Order: sequence, then C-alpha cells, then structure tokens
Amino acid sequence: MISLIHTARLWSLFAILALIVPATGFTADLSSPEGVLRILVRANVEKDFATISRLMAHDDDVVSYTIEGRKYVGWADFAKDMQGEFDSVTRLDIPITELKVWTRGETAWFMMELDYIRYIGSGKEEVKMVLPLRETGIMERRNGQWILVTFHESFRSEAAIMPSSNQAFPSLK
Repeated sequence: MISLIHTARLWSLFAILALIVPATGFTADLSSPEGVLRILVRANVEKDFATISRLMAHDDDVVSYTIEGRKYVGWADFAKDMQGEFDSVTRLDIPITELKVWTRGETAWFMMELDYIRYIGSGKEEVKMVLPLRETGIMERRNGQWILVTFHESFRSEAAIMPSSNQAFPSLK
C-alpha cells in the first residue's frame, strides 16, 4: 500500500513538473540575462523562430554583425537570414563552451563562445560543419523582460573558416 501511495506521489510530481517545464524540454529562466541567452541558443537548436523573435529587439535602428561580414540593421534582414538558415540545415547543435554576463541596472552585456554545428542531409549523405564562434552583445530589460538588443559574432580563429558547399555560408566555399 505504501508503495502504491509512493508511486502515485511520484506521478503527481512528474505531472506538476511537466506543467512547469516548457515544451522545449528545459527550464526557462527568463528572469536573468544568462537564462535568456541560454534559451535563445536552445531556440536556435530547435529552430524555434517564435522564441527567437520574442526575445530579440525589433528596433529599426539596431545594428548587429555576424560571420562573413554580414551587417544587419533592424529585425527584417536578420529574420530572413535566420529562417533561411533553419530551412537549409537538417539539424543544429550549439554547445556553449563559455559564457560570462555582466549587468548594471536594466542593461547587460555578455561574451559567449560556442560551437555552431550544422548538419546538412542525412544518413551517409550527412555533412557536419563545425563553426567555433565568439559572440558579444548587449541586452536590455524592457517591460520586465530581458531581450537581446545587438550582437557581434566572429570566428574564434582564422583556422575556423572551413570549406563549405552550402548556400547559407556561400563565401566559405
């Protein structure tokens, strides 16, 4: 009888946790800049464009930079490229190797190193491309929510630029 009660309590706990943990499978910590950054990285892995959109600024005058010398002014061009990237890969894996965040009031800045791993195709045809990246950026707390305002992304070393035949990174051929 005690075993049955214990089992029922465990299932109740799992049910409560299922309600608390978002569908993405990780605990969402939207209360801190670091938590939001980790959610953004996870959203990239899951190709969750809605979460990325919700946690990034859509200001028309925001300027961000990424690899290949690409410059984004405002949200629209970045959104178009992100969707193109999601459409071009079979899957993504993005382990964070280092992350430091500093805050002062309603502003936070960060540095992050990660391996952006792209998979194209499947089975024997699958191609894996590892891009060791460095990211820096600025976040703001707006209406109580931390959001990524601007970022700068670069390779961690010159050796990181590897041959590629994909359309998302044409200059890396």
